[in-house]
Amino acid sequence: MKIKIVLCLISLLPWLNPGHAQDQLPKGSAPNIIVILADDLGYGDLGGFYGGQAQTPHLNRLAKEGMLFTDFHSNGAMCSPTRAALLTGRYQQRLGIEDPLPGDWQEKGIGAIKGIAREDLYATPTMADYLKKAGYATAFFGKWHLGNHPDANPRNFGFDTFRGLTSGDGDYFSKLDRFGYPDWWRNERLSFQEGYTTDVITDNGIQFIAENKGQPFFLYLAHLGVHFPWQSPADAQLETRKEGVDYTSSLPGPASKLGPHAPEEVPEVLVSMIEALDQNIGKLLAYLKSEGLDQNTLLFFTSDNGQYLDYQGETWPSVGSNGILRGEKSDLFEGGHRVPAIAWWPGKIPAGSQSHETLATFDLLPTFLEVTGQPQPDPEGPDRLDGKSLLPILISGGKMPERTLFWRTPEAIAVRRGPWKLLEDRSAGTVSLYNLEQDLAESRDLKADFPAILRELWQSRDRWEREMDEN
Repeated sequence: MKIKIVLCLISLLPWLNPGHAQDQLPKGSAPNIIVILADDLGYGDLGGFYGGQAQTPHLNRLAKEGMLFTDFHSNGAMCSPTRAALLTGRYQQRLGIEDPLPGDWQEKGIGAIKGIAREDLYATPTMADYLKKAGYATAFFGKWHLGNHPDANPRNFGFDTFRGLTSGDGDYFSKLDRFGYPDWWRNERLSFQEGYTTDVITDNGIQFIAENKGQPFFLYLAHLGVHFPWQSPADAQLETRKEGVDYTSSLPGPASKLGPHAPEEVPEVLVSMIEALDQNIGKLLAYLKSEGLDQNTLLFFTSDNGQYLDYQGETWPSVGSNGILRGEKSDLFEGGHRVPAIAWWPGKIPAGSQSHETLATFDLLPTFLEVTGQPQPDPEGPDRLDGKSLLPILISGGKMPERTLFWRTPEAIAVRRGPWKLLEDRSAGTVSLYNLEQDLAESRDLKADFPAILRELWQSRDRWEREMDEN
């Protein structure tokens, strides 16, 4: 049943000072908006500020021309949850997506794995829905991972155009999923594209811009890079997945879902994959500048979760880096969800700026609403957003009002307020309290020293869980 979208114009908060952030924007046409979401890119993977081994000159330049974030977080510690939060501006728990969605609907039957279902088109408007309403051409290229049955196709959620994969991972050359099925679509039909996936996604995006540069456009590039199978552009001649073969094994060998390389080769391959991603971002930026579109384009780059440090311990002992952060993908330590992030909007975002505010993926949608002059949904209504607009931070280096943020997986829950973080590992039966300003590596449990703070965060956790679980 359709739920009517109730929108109300809310006044901007007094911390937008001086003046409203929207009022500080130059008058004229609405900006083009590009979101680039990397996959499994860790806090210590990129070169430059983040200190990784990969050479990333284009992302480094993006940061020098825009704003780099030091305390930006994916809403989930794995793929699907973050993607749901990004598109809706809401906690993914409101959609019932707290873990990666499975991808074997072909075996279980079309309706067995619903993901983000068709009826959610009305219950939960997406980023693309809002921008399309504002007159934007909308396109999605890359990894969807919000359900790969036909009802969950991105075209049902506000995107005019879709090309890419719907599952959680696909071979970078053959475009087959881990179950051996073709998984590269053009709108509602399978349509194979030759080439390395990172290159193909970028080329599709540039073609879309070329076809729509006469009007505002919203482009969401959700790269598969650098998720496994770990394959670099140089691997075209190595064995790739073959149709009908099961690639769900995580053991080294020809049928591994992790790719054709031996474990000791993975770190070097991963660096090549990161550098390929960076080169493609450089290609996109060069096109925007050559067409004179850069001055009216807001671009946001981030990752869907942290990086694997290893995969199954001794089996794949070394993968990527989360810098000094503790933990890795799927964890609720900082390494699982504190991720690289850069915003770029020449002439609007001060060049070379940094923000140390605690921010999250679901803040992008309310930001884009404010940028395009659209009202925020009623905070008490059915479409209320959990994220907050970043525009004051982007334009004038403002501060985010104090708030409490939550991350939850089936195994753990984390609560963050200011520098304080409560982490409950439900699988191990442990509770910890950290001060991230003093201990970013989460090495000192302070719960015995600050029982009042622990109790306050615990109570916030209880209230939040009741609200999420009542949805």
